[in-house]
Amino acid sequence: MPILATRKRRLFKILGTGGIACLAAAGLAAVPLTAAAANAAPHGQHALVSPEVSHTGTAPTGYEVTFRYYDPTATTVQIRGEWFFSGAAGTSTTTSEGLLPPQWQPGDFPIAFPNQGPAPNWPVAQMTLDKTTGVWSYTTPLPSGTFTYGFYVNCTSPPPGLAGCTELSDPSNPPWNTTGSVEPTSQVYVPSDPHFGTLDLSWQAPNKRHGTLLNVSYPDPQSTNPVGSHPLAVYLPPGYNQGHPYPTLYLSHGGGGNEVDWTTQGAANSILDNLIGAGKIQPMVVVMTDFNNLGTCTFFDASCYALDLKNYVIPYVNAHFNVSQNPDERAFAGLSLGGLMANYLLFNDTTLFGYYGSWSIGSIGAPPATSPLWQNPELHTRLGIQLGGGIFDSLTVPGTNSYEITFETNGIPFTTDMVTGGHEWYTWRQTLYNFLTTVAFKHPPGTP
Repeated sequence: MPILATRKRRLFKILGTGGIACLAAAGLAAVPLTAAAANAAPHGQHALVSPEVSHTGTAPTGYEVTFRYYDPTATTVQIRGEWFFSGAAGTSTTTSEGLLPPQWQPGDFPIAFPNQGPAPNWPVAQMTLDKTTGVWSYTTPLPSGTFTYGFYVNCTSPPPGLAGCTELSDPSNPPWNTTGSVEPTSQVYVPSDPHFGTLDLSWQAPNKRHGTLLNVSYPDPQSTNPVGSHPLAVYLPPGYNQGHPYPTLYLSHGGGGNEVDWTTQGAANSILDNLIGAGKIQPMVVVMTDFNNLGTCTFFDASCYALDLKNYVIPYVNAHFNVSQNPDERAFAGLSLGGLMANYLLFNDTTLFGYYGSWSIGSIGAPPATSPLWQNPELHTRLGIQLGGGIFDSLTVPGTNSYEITFETNGIPFTTDMVTGGHEWYTWRQTLYNFLTTVAFKHPPGTP
């Protein structure tokens, strides 16, 4: 079906008492494609399917998703999802178009509205109650990719902040972990229909041959909560065995996050499954840390985390998993405040890792350009350094630009990865993909 070349774009304001307009698939039956495992059915009810991804074959994207939540006693249920969109021409580091899914057209990408750093400026919609079943539902078209969403029950605070209200993950599509940190959101993957110009993001799709996710606790005298131990999320590749040591990627979340962010909102496990399955990267163990509640460091002080990583995390991983002991076969990458951790480690524990990725933070955490730390010869021997983030991220631009200039001035090799996006997971899924396919473990150990 052809897509109209021109279409008037209108900015929809989302109100706490209003809904989001959806495009109906007129005249065509929706064909269910995927659905999360249904949770235990309420007494007398059928099993609840949520989210339900359907191929409609109609504009604007060819797909729609229905979300459901069972609570017959609730007075209101709202859903907040990461599906505001904007085109590059209408986006800057402080602005975006705030297009809703029915307004999506080829070239648009997810970005908060207003686009203001890490603010939770995503659309909030009222769900509709079926009084006969007690099920609340909401249906919307979506383009291809991974989208995070959460439910708010009986929340009376205004959007987008919904202050004082508790976000709930989808009971029919819960996070994978049952121990460690609580992830209050769920995710849905939507395939691409090329007839409507959606991107092929199948490298984010769940793969039938998948690795194993573990949530473990390691002894940690620095940890203040929980006292004496701290959580890690660990990805073991498909076919993991004790036959040979694996390279290890250490990943850090951002401010306000935790160790399961990368395997929920970031879809890191699916990205790894697909890249390993396609032979684009070698199998690796991935360790996702939690930098919260470690010692007495202030918010922008990475020294406690660096000590924890060096003294407790890496020794624990080396002792409990089949990983290489060679620092050249270790990589570290982080987003936002995790990028600050990457910058600090690069200059203060340079040889702890062979590869570094710093995303969406610029030079924060790195020493001033006049610091003697820039003269450390080990900086020139790292096997890969990547700086990047979203080109519309106010926390990345222009800080990354000045950071790159200092690298260039000191002759330190690095690569840049600036993607079309903002300060959100749409960007970081792409930077992870690019880091894995172009930087991490792409050089033999011991070679500059």
